[in-house]
Amino acid sequence: MNWIKKKFEQLSAKLNAEDELLNDTSIQKVESENVVDEPKIDNIEELKEISIGAITKAVRMLSYGKSVVSGLVFHSKFADNAVENVGLQALIKDEEFIKRIKRDFKSKGIKFKDDLSVEVLHESPLIDKVTKITEGIGVEALTPTETLKKINARIKATEGFTWEEEYILEPTGKQYFIGRCKNPKIENGPKIHNDIAFIGIEEKDEEQYKINNYVSRSHALIVFDKEAGAYKIYRSRFMNNFSHKIKIYNTGLNDYMGVSLSQPQVPHILRDGDSICFNDKIILEFSII
Repeated sequence: MNWIKKKFEQLSAKLNAEDELLNDTSIQKVESENVVDEPKIDNIEELKEISIGAITKAVRMLSYGKSVVSGLVFHSKFADNAVENVGLQALIKDEEFIKRIKRDFKSKGIKFKDDLSVEVLHESPLIDKVTKITEGIGVEALTPTETLKKINARIKATEGFTWEEEYILEPTGKQYFIGRCKNPKIENGPKIHNDIAFIGIEEKDEEQYKINNYVSRSHALIVFDKEAGAYKIYRSRFMNNFSHKIKIYNTGLNDYMGVSLSQPQVPHILRDGDSICFNDKIILEFSII
């Protein structure tokens, strides 16, 4: 836990400096020499105390109104398997930690729901739009009249032809199936509905749509993973032809090698600007809205 200890040591010093500024009636600028020395954290309990202090300071303005906190969301810029997120997940699953948050809210006059939810969103594109806690980590307080800021995404074909010019994905947990034809019958399988559908020759027998034959009737699916706070793409379990390829690139992030999806059980977390390539011919562009 050394990584998060260091981050919250830095956070504590920053918050102490902010409090000095708020208490200065002359609104004098706080010089660096006035910042309180960073505390030394020796155990997880001290870490929890500083975490709770950071959260209550992030939502302290709510104590002046009638707002009720129904949930807290930690936004993290780090990947789901990063040590920062592993540590945050461990904290929010600690029942005593949640109880301490509630007690601290109560003592500061911050109203909250008994079933207060606390979540972590990994690789959040909203990290710069929520209250900053420390570098790469922020917090968002939700009220009953609010919902978690929606992380919508856009899918658009740049090679190949889809029935719609673009498709908007929402973080609802819905599985967005991708394939050729709107409602194809899978060989030796069920009839399915493709939410992101390429125009099949079976539907429109025109020369320009022959390129779409490089897309299987059921090629992939995308779903929003609430715990990871990100969209994940899977190889379709209905695609029986193992020679069919799915590869994801992101040239904007200098990822030219790409990641291949060869097993339906192993997903890939989509990043803003990812190019999803089917059989080296068809390309879907993924972007966060």
